[in-house]
Amino acid sequence: MRDLHTTLAWVIVLGNGLVGVWALAAHRVTALRGRLLWVLTGIAQVAVLAQAWVGASVAMGEGVDADAFHLFYGATALLSAGVAWGYRRQLGDRVHLLYGGVGLWIMGLGIRAMVLG
Repeated sequence: MRDLHTTLAWVIVLGNGLVGVWALAAHRVTALRGRLLWVLTGIAQVAVLAQAWVGASVAMGEGVDADAFHLFYGATALLSAGVAWGYRRQLGDRVHLLYGGVGLWIMGLGIRAMVLG
């Protein structure tokens, strides 16, 4: 389970970083918009939920006492994905900016959580 937790951490950092940059570019370049962007964004953000589940399983199953800030960054990433999803319809033509920023934000939170690991 620890290996899966590490693998998911890289999926979150790289995945959210890539779709974040893509979404920001798609705000300016209409040709970059499309279903694939949203599918990959969904996968990258659902990976945060999977990561939280796996992390909780590791902590409970192996008796690991995780750093408080590691847990904080993980919970903040999970909450950020939920808030973005909740506000997506209210932003209209700025939804790409929302998901671009949130993708990069989650990437940064993932990096911080990995450093504290």
